Amino acid sequence: MARRAIPQYFLYGEATHDVDERFLHIESIAERSRLHDWKIRPHAHQDLHHFLLVTRGGGVFHSEGELHRFGQNSLISVPLACVHGFDFKPGTDGWVLTASGALIERIAHENAELRPVLTEANALPLPTDATAAMVTTFESLMMEFRGNLPGRRTAAEALLIGILVAALRRKLQLLPAAQSKAGADSVLAAKYRSLIEENFRTTLKVADYAKRLCVSSERLRQACVRSTASSPLALLNARRLLEAKRSLLYTGMSIGLIAEACGFPDPAYFSRFFTQRTGVSPMSYRTRQQRAHARGT
Repeated sequence: MARRAIPQYFLYGEATHDVDERFLHIESIAERSRLHDWKIRPHAHQDLHHFLLVTRGGGVFHSEGELHRFGQNSLISVPLACVHGFDFKPGTDGWVLTASGALIERIAHENAELRPVLTEANALPLPTDATAAMVTTFESLMMEFRGNLPGRRTAAEALLIGILVAALRRKLQLLPAAQSKAGADSVLAAKYRSLIEENFRTTLKVADYAKRLCVSSERLRQACVRSTASSPLALLNARRLLEAKRSLLYTGMSIGLIAEACGFPDPAYFSRFFTQRTGVSPMSYRTRQQRAHARGT
């Protein structure tokens, strides 16, 4: 049976091409979504990050097989390479802000505390006053995007950083108090997760990651547990499992190739790893998920 590949786009529906390192784009949600009957099918962008401010309507945000329901007054973050889609209610509106991966990475490098809103898919409900402030920021960014004033790129990037700061503060407000303390632990954990993203396909162990971060394995464990409530190994395995699920659902790769792509030289060990964490074998997962997607559930 033919397998589906993960559709890759520049902006949705547009062929992929190289992205300028300072690329920023903003448009209304309705502008593109109404052309597709308010349904944006699962796809990915190799080098783009989205932020959506929903001011009217709502719908469902599909992210790596997870469903996030959202209404008006929501801020949605779609990180790099995340397989995502949307089922918008007709008439939904707001803005879609798109930034290049290079720009996002530069901002994250200079402001490590922002990584939690740059590496995870989120659909954050906003209070009314926060939405009003965010609307003003998005409107200002739209003016910079459409205008041709001196320093427009610098101004637009400053507004983008303001959006990221607001998203981070809202995310922390919604976390349990024990998880909302920023500091050295969260910065180290964010660096570790970034390093995982670069190396999860290899056979590097947690001790190897700790060495690259110039800390002990115990220091890394403390930072991850305190800031994410997960151990370093659990975070690494979660990323590998996510990639395995993505490959099973959207590609026709064999189990052996998927195992190798997720850092497991032994396909049999990979199958045990996958089954222990999902309750089903890789092939059973692929079959079930494809049937569910065929039914539209």
